[in-house]
Amino acid sequence: EDNDNIDRGIVIGKLSIPAQLIDDAIKYIPFIAPVLAFFTYEEIVKIFDFVIELVANNNWKAVDGGVFSLQTLTPAINGIVLPTASILFATLSGTTITTLRQRQLDIRTCLNKEASEIRILQATVDCYPSSTTTEELDFQDKCRAYLIQYTARLITESQPEAVLSNLKNKGFMESEMNGFIVQLNEMATQPPSTAKSLPNPIILSESFGVISRLNSYRSTRISALQSTFPALHFLIVFALGGSICLVFLMETDQKILIFLNAVQLRLLWSILIGTLTSLGTVCYDLSQPFRGSYQIASSIDQLYTIREVLRASDRLKKYKRLGNEYENEHIESSMNGESPSFFLEELENEYDNEHFENPMSGFP
Repeated sequence: EDNDNIDRGIVIGKLSIPAQLIDDAIKYIPFIAPVLAFFTYEEIVKIFDFVIELVANNNWKAVDGGVFSLQTLTPAINGIVLPTASILFATLSGTTITTLRQRQLDIRTCLNKEASEIRILQATVDCYPSSTTTEELDFQDKCRAYLIQYTARLITESQPEAVLSNLKNKGFMESEMNGFIVQLNEMATQPPSTAKSLPNPIILSESFGVISRLNSYRSTRISALQSTFPALHFLIVFALGGSICLVFLMETDQKILIFLNAVQLRLLWSILIGTLTSLGTVCYDLSQPFRGSYQIASSIDQLYTIREVLRASDRLKKYKRLGNEYENEHIESSMNGESPSFFLEELENEYDNEHFENPMSGFP
């Protein structure tokens, strides 16, 4: 099934959010959030004071604007709570970014290796036994078909996570390479009478080696795709970041401080919100390998080229077979005064003009 034009998006319930909308939001949030924080700081402080007073349910009111209360809390805040939350937040954030980035690099490396191995296997397929008629598919046709389907599978598996999640119940380690191995085994067990029509044993051995490496790279890539942090991990990081913001509001909850340094506090609050928001968007972006700014989708482009080369080779072989059948059936006749061999040449030229007018990179 061709998945070239898959609508890349995230489905939430019955609502589908286009991926492009999410990417644009991720780009602009780190710039919008600090601006909003700057202009809404005083309102947030008022809400914070209201919640604290509501929860505390005090029957008295501080006449010093909360200065004495803050002085009694400062040792506990700066000595225990803030260092603990900051160190844990920095550790988890650094681990998250490093792990997610390494995951992307592992997936990119595996995709590039798989593409290289497919090119090698494509060259060996041309050496497999091939018939000159269209009555039945030969080893070369079957193996090339498996190779085309496997390349299409790689393209499908390299779509955004929302599309990838739909394939998790179909068995990730089942692939067209299993059928390819069956064809190789059939070739390797052919009777001695057909040995002349079989490929060199070295080519068969190389084919088995390529398939083994492909399965290994695919297993590594699928494991990397499936290995990510659970939602609880990001929830903990978010809670730690929120606790740092809460400590800032507590430290600056003094009417005299807000009165004298309102602009400075707005700037500090904007810097804090902007930093935490940027960190969150980076983590989200890295968690989506094939979408966003930190994406590796460019590695998939070569797979489209490889698949088109395989399809073109398959079509060209079919054209040649049709020409051979015509030449065999009408060897004594001619068409419009032209010999059958000339008709075959015209047939190939027509195919070349139709399918190779704008040749893609990588075509032989």
